[in-house]
Amino acid sequence: MVKISKFLVALGISVASLGFAVAANADTVDARCDVFPKGDDKATFSGLCSFSQRQGYITIDLKNGTTYELSPSGDKPGNYVDKDGKPAYRESGLGKRGQIYRLSKQSLYVYWDTAPFNKNGSKGGAIKPAAGKVSTAKP
Repeated sequence: MVKISKFLVALGISVASLGFAVAANADTVDARCDVFPKGDDKATFSGLCSFSQRQGYITIDLKNGTTYELSPSGDKPGNYVDKDGKPAYRESGLGKRGQIYRLSKQSLYVYWDTAPFNKNGSKGGAIKPAAGKVSTAKP
């Protein structure tokens, strides 16, 4: 009887863990990203990436292995801090096509349409940054 109880507990934990793993990927989408140094109009990266949002926390993984993690900051939507605690902001300017994130040293343009890149991330080029208005007030 004790062995059956331990087995059922282990089985329950395994099933619950699988459910969490599936849920963790539910809010991740393939995207196309352009990364611009602050104040520059030439991208240092342009290619496939993934965009994740979980309870306001943002993770952007570039195909080259670079990861950006943004945590909500304050009570205003669109205000974040990066992994070093420096302020970051989400801006308007791409409409339904994507989102812009302004970090201390870079701007990240995230496009929901992955074209012109294929699954390997080849072909295409950077798009010059669009002027956008900040959608949230800076603290």
